[in-house]
Amino acid sequence: LKLYAAETDPDLQARLERSVEGVAVTAARECLLKGNAEGARDFLEMAPADAPGLLALADFHRSQGTLVAELKRAQMLKGAHSDAWQLALHRAAGNLESAREAATAAGEFKIAASLSALLGDPLPWLRENELGVDGEAVHKPYTAIAIKRWQGKMIQPADLKLLVRGLSSDNPGERQNSINSLFLLGEAKLAEEAYRKGSPLEAFTYFESLERIPDALQSLGLDPEKPDYAAWVEKRITHLSHEDVEDEHGVAMEIPELVALGNFLERRGLNQQCSDAFLKPLATMAEKDAKKFTEFLGAMFGNNTGNSGEPQGAPRIAKQAAIAWAGENADRWVEVINAAFGGQDEILGLWDWMAELDPKTSRMARLDGMLALCGLGRDPLKLRDHWLGLAWGAVDKADPGNRKALLEKLAFLSSQTGDAANSLKVWDQLPESSRKEISWRGHILDLSASGRWAEAATFFLSQIERVSQLKQSPQPSLYACAAASLRKAGRVAEAAAQDAWVEKLALGNDAVEIANGYAYGYDFKKAAEWWARGARQSSPGSEELAAALQLHAEMEFQNGNWKEVAALSEVMAQMAASVGSGSGSPLVRLRLRLQSDLGRALANLKADRAGSVAILANCHQMFPSDGSLADDFFPAIRKMGLIKEHDEWFQISWDRMSAVIAQFPDSDNTQNTAAWLASRAQRNLDQAQQYLEKALAMNPNQSAYLDTMAEIQFAKGNRNLALEWSSRAVNFMPLDVMLRRQHERFRAGPIPR
Repeated sequence: LKLYAAETDPDLQARLERSVEGVAVTAARECLLKGNAEGARDFLEMAPADAPGLLALADFHRSQGTLVAELKRAQMLKGAHSDAWQLALHRAAGNLESAREAATAAGEFKIAASLSALLGDPLPWLRENELGVDGEAVHKPYTAIAIKRWQGKMIQPADLKLLVRGLSSDNPGERQNSINSLFLLGEAKLAEEAYRKGSPLEAFTYFESLERIPDALQSLGLDPEKPDYAAWVEKRITHLSHEDVEDEHGVAMEIPELVALGNFLERRGLNQQCSDAFLKPLATMAEKDAKKFTEFLGAMFGNNTGNSGEPQGAPRIAKQAAIAWAGENADRWVEVINAAFGGQDEILGLWDWMAELDPKTSRMARLDGMLALCGLGRDPLKLRDHWLGLAWGAVDKADPGNRKALLEKLAFLSSQTGDAANSLKVWDQLPESSRKEISWRGHILDLSASGRWAEAATFFLSQIERVSQLKQSPQPSLYACAAASLRKAGRVAEAAAQDAWVEKLALGNDAVEIANGYAYGYDFKKAAEWWARGARQSSPGSEELAAALQLHAEMEFQNGNWKEVAALSEVMAQMAASVGSGSGSPLVRLRLRLQSDLGRALANLKADRAGSVAILANCHQMFPSDGSLADDFFPAIRKMGLIKEHDEWFQISWDRMSAVIAQFPDSDNTQNTAAWLASRAQRNLDQAQQYLEKALAMNPNQSAYLDTMAEIQFAKGNRNLALEWSSRAVNFMPLDVMLRRQHERFRAGPIPR
């Protein structure tokens, strides 16, 4: 670093830059931990005088209380260096307008554009035509239309001509870019047919998510009016069974399509149709080629999806086919278990243990229990609780010599399913030597989900000490985690001391990680401050900036800063319009458009009520039957006093969802979506609770459903009940930041009126 700082040859100094990247910050942090502030400053002043280097030095002055004095000194200097230094100081201080002026003066136009977006104006960013997060250029036809939309101008067919033409391009990349851009612009109708042709399986998922079932079935080549599931399934399974199959691409598509249809039929409660379609061709496949059959079963079981998200397999029909094939053949049952849950020795150990726990149970009943324990499929009989009860009973009765082995079985099971309370129960009884096998990242999430904050704080303090002893680079995010945990444990003074270390050690980077550390401990006030810091300090075009903008926009939304929300969403939409962004779900792109248009309409509501209401009506039309409206749309327009429009749009959505439920009365996910819409709109709460009780009866440990019940109770004014349900939701998905934010809102937020 000293060689770099002393070098006078610009070319040689440029060659040395990569060698010294990050060195000054690490060295400065080590100095600060030893109380040597002057040494830290010396290191930072030797670093490259680029935007990140100057920002680290500016953050040092901020934490040392010398920022104002340094800014006065910088203003007396002349030249480009003065402007760049003032830019860093203003960014560190959080003075966005002054930072933008300094960025422009310093020629840092991309930074100036990002600061403009944070102030509510995305146009400089859009005109800069910034690179996407993946480093690819933004799809050119997108930007001009996005600018025109932001300016409130009508979009004419001629404006969209290039994008529409791209839908029929011979170049697959150009077709995908046009599809992505149209979705990002909210022009879904123009993009959907090309999307269906190019990605039929993805289109099926997209349409089903919007409860557009006829469109979904049509995407898979089924007649929406009279879908012949049996013929469709038999054709594909027969093709898979052929020994001379050469079209590997076709096979690769047929397997996920079959799984998707099976999953659809099961979730929609069309169990008889599913059995009629799958069992006969699967039996034929098993008879012809047992290896292909068991491989296909693995996909059908949906192995390893669990409670982490939407189920991806069709475990009910897979189970039926497996039972019919295995019969009383013990070797075949081993193949079934390996196919369903993976070929780990621990899985077979659990399978054998279940036979010991209940010697009278059949293999079929054990399979039901394994599926429930691993979160594959519905569990209306609460078999998971039954088998966990038997397992813990065996542990309690075990002699000391066998107890450790049984606890390790339970530890493995907990690692597969996600259940913080059960995982900690295992942890508490395991010997220290066995605890080392448990992921520390999973363990700290379990501690937070169960509110064991003193233990969480002890862990993070020990990690900080360990980093020091190993002479590793200090990590400010660890101090943030420690501070948040200590505060939740009631150790306020100790928490403040850790907060001070965070401020000292945060030298221009790590803002998002620090924010996430505070969010770990439910300290969303501090997390919001650091997400905002990340948004103004991250380099344009970086993944860090993309993450910070999303999180900062969510906090701005909560604060009702509509113009800023709209601008940030517009920036994120353009980032997503890069030519290398691939396919992915159009719903993500449409939600960015919804967020931007919603913010823009609410920001302009007083100045142009009619125009704003028209934009909001279009927002509703994009997602009339999707939970996205519940997340932000209904709470926001109710907050702004648009009660008449709110109730009209809610009724449209409610009627659509009710019609889908009437068609599929056993579709638990649809019932949850309807209940979520009602809970966030604070309408039809009793009917919503009835829907959700049916959904939870089928999936009692599904975190999304538990969170919806918490939302319903909160909307009804039952804070304690909301917290109970929310705690259960967090227990089964402790990693989910949204569930944590929900829990804190139920704890400290105002009861809805």
